[in-house]
Amino acid sequence: MKKLVLFLLIGSFIITLSSAQEPQATVTPKLKNWSIGLHMGWIPGGPSKRIEEHMSNNGFDRQSSRGWFGGSGRDYPFSDRFLPSLMLSVKYYLKPKLAIGMVGGILHLGSTHGNIGDYVHVENKLSYFAAVISYNYYDIVRIGVGPAVYFTRTWEEGFNIEGSLAAYEHTKLGFVIDFGLRIPKKTRCFFELNIQYRYVGKLNIGPFNLDSYNPELPQASVSFNHVMISQGFGVRF
Repeated sequence: MKKLVLFLLIGSFIITLSSAQEPQATVTPKLKNWSIGLHMGWIPGGPSKRIEEHMSNNGFDRQSSRGWFGGSGRDYPFSDRFLPSLMLSVKYYLKPKLAIGMVGGILHLGSTHGNIGDYVHVENKLSYFAAVISYNYYDIVRIGVGPAVYFTRTWEEGFNIEGSLAAYEHTKLGFVIDFGLRIPKKTRCFFELNIQYRYVGKLNIGPFNLDSYNPELPQASVSFNHVMISQGFGVRF
């Protein structure tokens, strides 16, 4: 009996000691419900390329004259499209894989320059906000969609004969498709790559070059649909 009791005591001691030495299970941090991110990006396409085509069809495609030091002139039309734009997003996680949020920003959609003996410079800007519902895969990959309201402004850099800018403004309903890649997962601060397709639709812009001494660029219906590629940082709270 004494040997049995001693055996049980030694066995209990060994089991208790081995249990105390087992590593504790890793605790997965709780996902924060709110997140906010600030992005900077650029628009590789957009309406500028389509305005170039409109200028070419109406004769605003002359080559500029040579400079004082010789060399070939500049071919027109051309656009400055890779201009920085800002985007802000706020999201609330209903579930770890389901989130709703608001996204908005101010974007420069490019500058387009034409030459018909006289120069015309057309600028495009857009501001917008959208409500987005998104699916999140392991808190790394995100895809979402939602309705959007767009406010566009297209104007000519220069003055017409009445001394005021030729400007055209529109408010449009459309939608966004949002794709994001966020790292690291389930941390308070994160880095994010983002691609958004924005459907704006076609807008009437023009006429431009409203100078009685030069031909004008007539009105055109131009698609303002575009893609924005951006990167930024965010925080959960």
